[in-house]
Amino acid sequence: MAWVGYREFNPDKTVRPVAEAGYEHGYLERVKITWADTERGRGPVGTAIRTGATSWNSDILTDPNMAPWRAEALKRGYASCMALPLMSQGEAFGALALYAEESDAFTQSTIEQYTDLANNLAYGVVAVRTREEHKRAEEALRASEQRLQACASPDRTCIAISASVRWLSDALALLF
Repeated sequence: MAWVGYREFNPDKTVRPVAEAGYEHGYLERVKITWADTERGRGPVGTAIRTGATSWNSDILTDPNMAPWRAEALKRGYASCMALPLMSQGEAFGALALYAEESDAFTQSTIEQYTDLANNLAYGVVAVRTREEHKRAEEALRASEQRLQACASPDRTCIAISASVRWLSDALALLF
């Protein structure tokens, strides 16, 4: 199973699942994961987000940091897991979590491959977010321009003063 979670800036520092694939069967609804330095934040996902470094465990059954999620994970056949931070401007905004049916499933080679995958995913997420922010800024600029045009139309009286620029609308200029 794989899933992506984004960090939330709420008091509990929760991790909000935004996408999943594979055999999840209610796991993400039942486990409460945080990126705070608490018991529920010391698993791979919370640690990856908090530290900005890849985190994994080789055996969910024996790893003490997996205690809060062990029963739910074992019900679904998860034996090991890893989390890779999704980075932007030097900090993690989320994590990509991967679960495997066998213990010791993640080797140095697979970690490097998944790191490339997580970096590409983060790049894509940031690109989409940037495009959306750009679109919102353009819409706000258009609305502002429309308000300015309405103010500067000949049938309106308006004065615009900004630092060293002063002008009067044609209608107001006729009064002087």
